[in-house]
Amino acid sequence: MEYDEISPITGNRRVLIEADPDTGINSRICMESGYTTSEKLIIGSQDVLDYESAGMTEFMKAVKYSDEELGTVWYPAFIQMQGSMLYCERVNSNTNVLVWKVAQVIPLNDKEKLNYPIPGTDTEYYSSRLDVENAATFDKFQFKAALDQCYAYAKENGGWSPIEDASHIQKD
Repeated sequence: MEYDEISPITGNRRVLIEADPDTGINSRICMESGYTTSEKLIIGSQDVLDYESAGMTEFMKAVKYSDEELGTVWYPAFIQMQGSMLYCERVNSNTNVLVWKVAQVIPLNDKEKLNYPIPGTDTEYYSSRLDVENAATFDKFQFKAALDQCYAYAKENGGWSPIEDASHIQKD
């Protein structure tokens, strides 16, 4: 894989840049650290305030990275797809050192479903849950490996593959 830029987080050439075909706005993702940003997320801008106030957790705000050279704010990626989810968490509560986790979606049997009621209903229950107890763990700079595992779980659990489904790729 050919990378476009040096990551401000790791100091290595591991950043991919992609332009939104509709807006032309560039987004960046460091495939080593898992941090992502966009040209709109300018340090101190209203866009950053809006982005953070739109349901962002305190955890996400605490682990963001301000890139003074580019002038943007970077946040860790969270990816949810059919059959799996990739997320990060702190190694311990006293630090912002992160690890990447990849959990599978697992089905619930009829007895287990009773432990997972759908809020606001009396007789409806979730049929699956995220198996965070058995999530695969990857070091802070192993985002690419974690992403590959997330894709593997998605293919295994839901039949989806980014390689076999090219509908997300825009052709010139």
